[in-house]
Amino acid sequence: MEIKFLSEEKASLTTKYIKLIRKKDFDKIIIKRDDIKSINLQFGKISKQDIIIRVSFTGLETFKNDYYFNVSDILIKNREIVFIGVLDDPLWIYNQGYIDNFKLLTDKREKIRWYELNDKQKYYYLRGCCLLNGVRETMDNMNPVIEIDLSKVRTDLDVYYEIGKAFFNSYGYFGTEINSFIDCLYSINESMGRREKMPILKIKGYKSFEKYFSKNILFDDFYQEFAKSSFEIINSK
Repeated sequence: MEIKFLSEEKASLTTKYIKLIRKKDFDKIIIKRDDIKSINLQFGKISKQDIIIRVSFTGLETFKNDYYFNVSDILIKNREIVFIGVLDDPLWIYNQGYIDNFKLLTDKREKIRWYELNDKQKYYYLRGCCLLNGVRETMDNMNPVIEIDLSKVRTDLDVYYEIGKAFFNSYGYFGTEINSFIDCLYSINESMGRREKMPILKIKGYKSFEKYFSKNILFDDFYQEFAKSSFEIINSK
């Protein structure tokens, strides 16, 4: 992950991470000196004007988004630099969760220990996969039998993660709720129809899945929606 502060399209500062604190009348962006990769600040040019904060992360493809920040003051401290101003984000597109998630991916290099993440981290991981690669139209897994391991799932997000991991090689996104799950399934249907034979879905850990999800609408929808797409499903302990 790389975050650049641009003034007149020239990078004044490049860092690995930022922390945004939103207030009622102003916002703060905090940058730890240890995270700074390069710096060429001209305070007179940056102060009292809009700068571009460009966040980019490279997975299979590159995600990039620009945010505009009107700087009113800059505080230089021993261990950090603080920008004070107002972030122009009327649709609330910026979310610290995405920044934290991309940092997690950068640090771990995809070796995510999913079941050690909290629910917020899980959500932004899946949404981050969607930002990186969108809704996929073809499955990477070409095996005649595709195993979806549901033996450890306890939340809906766990189920969507396991489907994505089974279907795709990297950054697999298969929704974060039932409607996005159906959209993802619909998106791959055309490519599935071009196969000589539909793959069999082997559900590992069926008993555990049933135990924790039998009263959850996702349990029935999981089977019904895959059946609609002509997948044969085999349950396995």
